[in-house]
Amino acid sequence: MKIINFIAITAATAALASFQLVKTDQTIKPKSAYKLDKSASVLGWKGGKSDAYYHTGNVKFSEGSVLLEKGAISSGNFTVDLGSIAVVDANLPAEKQEGLANHLKTEDFFNVAKFATSTVTIGAYKDGKLATTITLLGVEVKKDIPVEIIASKGIITIKGKFDVDFSAAKIPGTQPIDGEKEFISPVFSFDLNLVLKGK
Repeated sequence: MKIINFIAITAATAALASFQLVKTDQTIKPKSAYKLDKSASVLGWKGGKSDAYYHTGNVKFSEGSVLLEKGAISSGNFTVDLGSIAVVDANLPAEKQEGLANHLKTEDFFNVAKFATSTVTIGAYKDGKLATTITLLGVEVKKDIPVEIIASKGIITIKGKFDVDFSAAKIPGTQPIDGEKEFISPVFSFDLNLVLKGK
């Protein structure tokens, strides 16, 4: 009987551990709220027609927070400021970077005049992936994104590189054009770096 109890306890502990943060050197309260550090957080992006023809840039978050329960992320919400879209291609002069960024904000792509923000809702973190729902152009896109989460001294960092397919959002600039063999892919690559501080 003792052996059976030991096995049951071990299995339960392992299951719980799979939901915990990757690394932590602090004792986290049963429920803790962490607020986004906007100045330290950024989302890098890469998009284009192919591996040989693409652009890179970044976009900023205007607000966000996560809730931890018993040492694990239970929920979170973030707002991406689409008006902050920037292009950082090293081979483009500054004026062309700005011109492309402004073009991405028009109705040809993200229509910032109508959709000023994109919202991101997160759920449980399990097996190295964070359950995520991105609302872009009014359409929800769900994906479990691979990230590393570290809690240390009242600060949480969430970092990861991943791709998201926005086909469902039907971004105008990513739609095939009759007569053209190549078009901008609806799959974008991201480099996420979030920093949150305990309230």
